[in-house]
Amino acid sequence: MQNKSGFTLIEIIVACVVFALTIAGLLSVLVAGTKHIVHTRERITSAELGKLFIDPLQVDVRQDTWNANALSVSAIPVALPSEVVNNRTFSATYTVKDSSSDPTLIGTDLRKVITIVTWNEPTS
Repeated sequence: MQNKSGFTLIEIIVACVVFALTIAGLLSVLVAGTKHIVHTRERITSAELGKLFIDPLQVDVRQDTWNANALSVSAIPVALPSEVVNNRTFSATYTVKDSSSDPTLIGTDLRKVITIVTWNEPTS
């Protein structure tokens, strides 16, 4: 009886299929991870821009002009200027609430400024 060493054609095909499936799975994880990183970067940018958008409102925080400035209570969102960062346009709106429109502020003279930042992410 001869001792033949080597692989048969079926063993080579099975090994190639297993290798291809492993590489496809790794590429899928890589693509999903990249999308997650891009999305997280956009969220961090929007949070920083949200702060940038509402920073000018701090100038209006004065008791003598409390109801006659940008912090007057309104149910209609106020649009803020857009900013372009990394070829993405971020736009924002803000609304101001007080105890009459937000139950968490009942019994206080506080106002809550809610800023919503929007942008378009690529779909692919």
